[in-house]
Amino acid sequence: MSITEDALAAEWLNRLKELNVHVKKMFGCYCLYCDGQPVGWIHDAVLSLREVGLDYLPEGIKRPAPEDKIKELVIPFDYINAEWLPKAVQDTADIRKRSR
Repeated sequence: MSITEDALAAEWLNRLKELNVHVKKMFGCYCLYCDGQPVGWIHDAVLSLREVGLDYLPEGIKRPAPEDKIKELVIPFDYINAEWLPKAVQDTADIRKRSR
């Protein structure tokens, strides 16, 4: 039995339930919002979180190279229960709010 995109998005949201988050389906995936800020995308079994310079994420998280056009951190589903995940989402929203 395979997990559907909707079920995966629901699992990510459930993990982040203590935050003010929601998703909006667009472009074949889900845009993740925290405190009204677009902070990333949920697609397949991945959360792509916008790169904002967080320095406390584990080395296993793929960071964009300077020449990459898309500046997002690729967070595989394996990290869904990582202690740092909610903080990373909230910090991303906070940084984006300050930069606007």
